Amino acid sequence: MLAFMRWIIAALLAAISLTAFADNTNPAVSPDGKRIAFVSDRDGNENIYVMDADGSHAVQLTKTADKKGPPVWSPNGKTLRFFVSNKDLSHIYAIDMKKRTVSEIGQVPGRGARISSDGKRVLWALGTWTAVQLMESDVHDANVRQLSDGKSVIWSPRWSPDGQRIAFTANPTKDDVNIFLMNADGSNVQRLTHFTEHAQSPAWSYDSTRIAIQADTKDRAHIWIVNLADGTAKQLAPHDEPYIDELPAWFPDGKRIAFTSNRSGKLEVWTINADGSGLTQLTHSP
Repeated sequence: MLAFMRWIIAALLAAISLTAFADNTNPAVSPDGKRIAFVSDRDGNENIYVMDADGSHAVQLTKTADKKGPPVWSPNGKTLRFFVSNKDLSHIYAIDMKKRTVSEIGQVPGRGARISSDGKRVLWALGTWTAVQLMESDVHDANVRQLSDGKSVIWSPRWSPDGQRIAFTANPTKDDVNIFLMNADGSNVQRLTHFTEHAQSPAWSYDSTRIAIQADTKDRAHIWIVNLADGTAKQLAPHDEPYIDELPAWFPDGKRIAFTSNRSGKLEVWTINADGSGLTQLTHSP
């Protein structure tokens, strides 16, 4: 039992962020496809940056020492939202992209907060690391609803673009880490993937027909695209090296994916075409 607990803790820490001290990670592509927001510790602390989609003109948007969750764009691209967790309290912030101002817009009494693109709802977690209750509320912790029964491990929940479904990673048994889907109210839970590797970090395409994921083993990770209609999966940029390709994010046209990789030595933001061609490094840490 103790060995199992150690494995669970290690797996969850990896799943929450394999890039806890990454140089450049957690890319989020703007709705017009022209910019990419990301988290970087290039100034010594984890902060939010934005750059053009070709990797140029990177600008720092936040300047605090807090560990920040991944950025989420508003549908019109005028606002970026992110969270900062302090134990079991998540503070939610918004960045006005025109004024470059940062303001706190709410709090929820849980960890791992993920705000919806419209800024109205938040997913967050309660309970122990091995028995997670996935919760939903508005940004001010009102209208709280429990979405999972707390009998298993759940992390990385992501709303579909229309807000009707949620993709998430679950660990029903020790060696089974895969992607599941449910309705936004927690009903109709369905299994999407049946990987022998640990499948996690789901990212919906803008048309909700595909989900990009990362699938990792002990020393490597790959990006895959899963077709929701039939469950078929395509591996992008396969390799036998100990590279970590993770945390995918779609471009709005569905033709490219941004992701994090340490292929060049440090963790950087890369892009790749959805057909597996055009692998390109965008950020270059010194």
